Amino acid sequence: MKKKCSSFIACKEEKNQFLEKNGYKILQCKKCDHQFMQIENILNHVREVYGDSYFFDGKQGYPNYFKQKDILQLHGNNYGELLSKYKIKGKILDVGCAAGFILKGYEQCGWEVSGIEPNDTMAEYGRSKLNLPIITSALECFQSNQKYDVISLIQVIGHFYDCDKALLKISGLLNKEGIVLVEFWDRNSRIAKTMGKYWHEYSPPSVVSWFSDSTLTQLFNYYGFELIGKGRPLKKIRIAHALSLFEESTPGFIYKKKILNAANRAFGKLTIAYPFHDLKWHIFKKL
Repeated sequence: MKKKCSSFIACKEEKNQFLEKNGYKILQCKKCDHQFMQIENILNHVREVYGDSYFFDGKQGYPNYFKQKDILQLHGNNYGELLSKYKIKGKILDVGCAAGFILKGYEQCGWEVSGIEPNDTMAEYGRSKLNLPIITSALECFQSNQKYDVISLIQVIGHFYDCDKALLKISGLLNKEGIVLVEFWDRNSRIAKTMGKYWHEYSPPSVVSWFSDSTLTQLFNYYGFELIGKGRPLKKIRIAHALSLFEESTPGFIYKKKILNAANRAFGKLTIAYPFHDLKWHIFKKL
């Protein structure tokens, strides 16, 4: 499957407005079908959008990211074992690793780990509290002579401010026949189509690209990768996080705030299995 446009960012093809959310226009390319938001100030985008408030203020981010530690570490354990079925355990780079909880899960599975994270508060926590080698950087401007066997993109593909630059970086950082794990939200899923503009992943400006199986595969094929595996993760989520996303993405109704606050007090600390089928993983191999 070939990528139909030479660039997602600088594309000159005709685009339609798919919807408007949070005051931002989400566009859809008529040629390649990619959905994206045009970023007006790329230089400040990462700093402004993924600051500390993203990890602690709820809304489009997390009510308290540190409370996700156990869930995310287990997520890393699960993916660490999955990846060992596709690649002999070696060096893995987790992109957008935040505080390093998933990275710690990889390490516990026997992988030699490294991470990059644009938020320095998160990166410093991983360095000082978890003793993990995390560099403060966005992928698009990351510089390294190191080569990796695996690059992990867990719910970050939709956050890249330049997908084409990110894929070029990924290709350059991988060893020959290295693999990429991508966990992403499927915009063609039943729940996404049912919820429409109220689907929780339509949350610009923190998310700037929305992928389907087809458009994600187009992107990786274009940069010299083939799809070698796919599935759905066994994901758990804290109810407090789910309620925060629900509050931010859905329209207001009478007593909404009071109802959600009461639910959070009663059930917020509990975890549930993620109930919908809009979250997927794909594994791509560098050719």
